[in-house]
Amino acid sequence: MKPLQDLAVYEDADFYDREFATRTHDVPFFLDQARRADGPVLEVACGTGRITLPIARAGVDVTGLDVMPSMLARARRHSAAEGLPVEWLEQDCRDIRTGRRYALVFSATNAMQHLHDLDSVLAFLTSARAALRPGGTLLLDVFNPAPAKLTRRPDAPYHHKSVTDLDGTALEVRAATGYDAATQVLHFTLDYLRAGERVRTKKVSMRCFFPEELLALCRLAGLDVVDRYGDYDSSPFTSASPKQILFCRATGSAD
Repeated sequence: MKPLQDLAVYEDADFYDREFATRTHDVPFFLDQARRADGPVLEVACGTGRITLPIARAGVDVTGLDVMPSMLARARRHSAAEGLPVEWLEQDCRDIRTGRRYALVFSATNAMQHLHDLDSVLAFLTSARAALRPGGTLLLDVFNPAPAKLTRRPDAPYHHKSVTDLDGTALEVRAATGYDAATQVLHFTLDYLRAGERVRTKKVSMRCFFPEELLALCRLAGLDVVDRYGDYDSSPFTSASPKQILFCRATGSAD
């Protein structure tokens, strides 16, 4: 397996929390799935707990797993401050080690796309499958590759979003992307600009999963895809969908 790349972008957990503080549109979807699971829930690549903590606030038995100590340290501070009984695991998602079995294991917001090679993807899928209790569900969430985005030129940066820095000042985030078709990896360079001057840069690489390929990978890992959505509104998946949200169960598992 290849080493995980671009982890440096997650070392500054305080800035990460500030950057994604207003990202809430996906939380109701995962909260609803966690409630429906009717059993313990595991979030893989939980970060600072952006989704894990709302699930815990709802009274669901939830565990958060992440490979980054900095992210988990902040997640632990959040849960301790609120008195929430969340278990936090510092582990690589390709080797999930827990004595528990979960009704729902989920990976949100493209986190799976940090796995660039076949061995890493299959290691994650099989490890997550092994963490499911009989009849449990593995929920995957990746973007649906859009040809227009894959063909952007690296020398043509564009406005990606606006965020607030730790000191409260506004930052423009300008992105430049380049797609490597041989590896199916989309490379992002994100420049954070304050009044036009760059104050920080992040580099992120995301493995693209094409729809039929993702179905095949799940089957190869011993998973049946029992449902597939195209966005957090639970709309059916189509070629124009922005997301691929897959509901998987271990092959041969009872409902």
